Amino acid sequence: MNLEPQKADPEIRNHSGVARVLASITILALAAITILVVLEVIPRSVFTEMAGKTAIIAGVCVVSALAIGLLSRR
Repeated sequence: MNLEPQKADPEIRNHSGVARVLASITILALAAITILVVLEVIPRSVFTEMAGKTAIIAGVCVVSALAIGLLSRR
């Protein structure tokens, strides 16, 4: 009977750390874009025109990252 605590895998910590950094960068970038749109540095018409394309590109990147992550675990 082993009562010592299980040690966490360092690889899992690396992945969660990278995910947190990427999430932080994404949140800061979205905040900056929102501030620029509110202050009308970026016109709303330009933002709405590019928002759909940006969402599609972001979706493709997320799906690709998930697929690569699942394939690399095997």
